[in-house]
Amino acid sequence: MSATSRGPLAAALLIAALCVGPSARANDSTAELGAGGLQLVRNYSIELLNEDLYLSPTEVRVSYRFRNKSTAAITSIVAFPLPVIDATVPEALNVVLPLAESENFVDFRVSVDGAPVTPSVSARVIALGVDRTAEITAMQLPLNPYAEGLRNRIKTLPADTRIAMNRLGLLLPEEDDYQPAWKLKTAFYWHQTFPHGREVAIEHRYKPVVGFAFFGAYSLEDKAMRAKYCMDDAFVRAAQARLAAIRNSNHPYLDEQRIAYVLTTANNWASPIKSFRLVVDKGEPAALVSFCGKNVRRISATQFELIATDFVPDRELDVLVLKSRREP
Repeated sequence: MSATSRGPLAAALLIAALCVGPSARANDSTAELGAGGLQLVRNYSIELLNEDLYLSPTEVRVSYRFRNKSTAAITSIVAFPLPVIDATVPEALNVVLPLAESENFVDFRVSVDGAPVTPSVSARVIALGVDRTAEITAMQLPLNPYAEGLRNRIKTLPADTRIAMNRLGLLLPEEDDYQPAWKLKTAFYWHQTFPHGREVAIEHRYKPVVGFAFFGAYSLEDKAMRAKYCMDDAFVRAAQARLAAIRNSNHPYLDEQRIAYVLTTANNWASPIKSFRLVVDKGEPAALVSFCGKNVRRISATQFELIATDFVPDRELDVLVLKSRREP
């Protein structure tokens, strides 16, 4: 949707990032710890009564209200998965990690009924569909393929080690060098008790992993991109006008920001999201924004709101923000 769109509801109405391709961020879900890392599972007793989601290029905030409809208290693992950081395609690394050197690279914070909770972290390295976390850990390399200094550390590895990593799909040759080529799957999780007959409020916030690129006239000809972000005629005309104004400049492109949010994990709860509210904030009044949604309305110079009842997400949330470049 653009500022004026009223297209069909798409369940992907985010950071990320993320990230985010890898861009913003994700939805709480019950989970279990299984072989190979954290696995999400269905919960048939905990209802998701309310979700209030705020998404912007600088911050994601989410508040939930849950209710245990069974006859006894339930303690389960609650997990928050981040979009995958994918280095298998070089362009996928066009992202900004808020805290690149930290295991908690999005500064994720969570509270339950107003009290802060310190979650555990599940981080897995995947190459050619195989978990290679142990191999990367054994070489004392950071799991994050975007970590600062990783390329230099790879250069110091013995030649036969780099060749072996290439065979495992962990590295790609690049001229006389190698670059990381794995995926990082990250999730935060904690044990949560849901008492019978009482609502539980969970809130969290983090800094999204924002993807970036140059947006040109060719971008508007990309049918997949237009469908992914539900670009309507009004958004296309506005983008065309901005591009026409800078056609003869030294930089005839707009700056593109992409934010992704994993929304479909909400389907692991016992009910649809009974009350869902989304606010997308494009950050600057002059920016253009497009994402999928129905009955979206502008509520401020930068914010757009979507409200739904008994909401069942069937795809993720992808947001596109376009800004004119500021000259230095």
